[in-house]
Amino acid sequence: MDRKRCWTYSLNGLTVLWIVLFVVSLAVDVGLLSLPSASASAIDRFLRLAVIVFLADVCLLYRWSEEAPTAFVRSHWFLILTVVPWFRPLRALRIGRGLRVFRTLSRSRRVGSLLHKLRRALKRVRNR
Repeated sequence: MDRKRCWTYSLNGLTVLWIVLFVVSLAVDVGLLSLPSASASAIDRFLRLAVIVFLADVCLLYRWSEEAPTAFVRSHWFLILTVVPWFRPLRALRIGRGLRVFRTLSRSRRVGSLLHKLRRALKRVRNR
């Protein structure tokens, strides 16, 4: 159990690092940030390597679960979705809890009004 906990903490740290470096890489690509080409390519290599580590994470979790492949995919589809690093922070959220909070917030007057305005603005942008 100690190895699993250590692995989870390491992956959470790697996830935060991946997100920060992904934002830096995006800023370099868009032109908001200037980095030497060697640094930019090192960041890109690290991002690719981290995705491989995230895939290994799912493989290890499958191995530790001792389930059949189809049963593992059915019961852990959300976990498999979070292999994509920008979805990994969603792993910390509880889907049901998050939806309940969102539902409760949308029923409040201020947040409901804000969501309604946001929906109207998105419709206007889409119709242009």
